This record gives sequence, structure tokens and C-alpha cells, in this order.
Amino acid sequence: MAAGHNNVAAVGTANSNSIYGTNFLGVYSQGSTHAQIAVLKANLRQYRSITPSYLWTSTPSLEGNTSNAFDAATTANLMVFQSNSGLTADGSYGAGSRNAMHASIGVSPRGWVRIFKSTSGYINYNDTVAGLANDATYKLDHAWCTSSCRDTLYSIGYAFYSTYSKLIEVNDGSLMDGADTPEHSTHQSGREVDIRNAGLTAAEAKKFLEICIANTNVSRVIYYTNHGLTSSKIYIRADHADHFHVDTVN
Repeated sequence: MAAGHNNVAAVGTANSNSIYGTNFLGVYSQGSTHAQIAVLKANLRQYRSITPSYLWTSTPSLEGNTSNAFDAATTANLMVFQSNSGLTADGSYGAGSRNAMHASIGVSPRGWVRIFKSTSGYINYNDTVAGLANDATYKLDHAWCTSSCRDTLYSIGYAFYSTYSKLIEVNDGSLMDGADTPEHSTHQSGREVDIRNAGLTAAEAKKFLEICIANTNVSRVIYYTNHGLTSSKIYIRADHADHFHVDTVN
């Protein structure tokens, strides 16, 4: 499946559909008809099969329900999934539910893993209300990376939290299949991740750079200033004033 969705029901916009030659909707809900709804039903069946049966008491089965129609049974199953995933159980399948489905059953053909929604070291900005709203142009899930890169994100995030009791906000990594993305000229290797600097003081930004420099799996940090630090790992670029771009070795 194109546009970084792989085995999970896809969402899209006029902009992403134009780029990828797809016809995905931004939101699917009861009464909709679309080929991706049959994929969603398969996703819900799979999710239901790996979760406790008591969660689904009185929820109609989707077995044998393979049509492209978003019916009442699809709504009921989706609402259980949303509730279990910490989402608003509104029965509408959009980017937030797609992200949660990626996290639950998504399979990267590159062998990558999805950046966690939240840990004691970072927050995945892609999964926040603000992050989802800011991605309205394309509705893509830039939250995939190598397992080593994800471990590194936790390591540098936890080191920062240990100093300031503040979680870093991880923004864009790669799409789950490494597809080219209209929002970045790179970010296709699973080893490139952006970290937001919103709310960071100059001292905190400098400390984050120091933590990255000290991490052996960080190969490069692109930022608009080096804050007086001298390291071959720091690349200064004026267009990175609102975030750190972190590259990892593995």
C-alpha cells in the first residue's frame, strides 16, 4: 500500500492523494463506502483477536463482514478500539485512529518500529492533539524508525528529563515503508528524527545538544546554532530554528 500505510487502513487528503495517486479519505464514518473500510474491518478483526474477549462483550462480530460499507458493526468495533487506545470513542476513523492502529498492529516492510506515544523520556508529538492538527495537509504518520534509533531517542530523552524534569517532544521520523514524503527532503532511512525545541530555554537547548554529542549512536545534529559548543556532530543550518534534526548511526 502506498503512502506509508502498509497493512493498516489508510487516510489521506487532497494533497497527499495528488502526490501518491491515491483516493483516501481524511475520515471514514458510518455511512461511508470506500475500499479502505474493508481494510479497516480486517484490522479490527485482527486487533480483536489479540485482545481479551471481555472487552468485546455485546460488540457485534465482524467475521465475514468484508464489504466496503462502514456499518453499525464497524462503528461499534472501532469505538471499542478507540476506548482501549485512549482515544475519544467517536466511531470515526481518522489520522488519530490510524496512528493508534499503526501502533497496535502496524507492520513496517523495512523492519522498523513505531516511536512510542509516550515514555519517561519523550512524548511523540505526532500523537498529540496539536500534532495531529498541524499535520492536516497530508495526514501522514512520520513516527517510524529503526529499533536502535528508538532506543537512542529514549536514552537522550531520559538524560534530558533527568536534568530538567521536562520531556522532549519527538516529531517527524520516517513513514513506515520509507516512502518519499512531501514534508521532508530526507527522512527515509529510519535513522532521521526531528525533536521540537518549543518551550526550551537556551540553556536547555544547549544541554540537549551536549547529550546528543555524548551519545555514541548519534552521528549528527542539525540546528540553527551550536550554543558555543565545538563538535563535528553539530551542523548549523538557519532553516532549523524550530527543531533539532537528529541522525543516528543505526
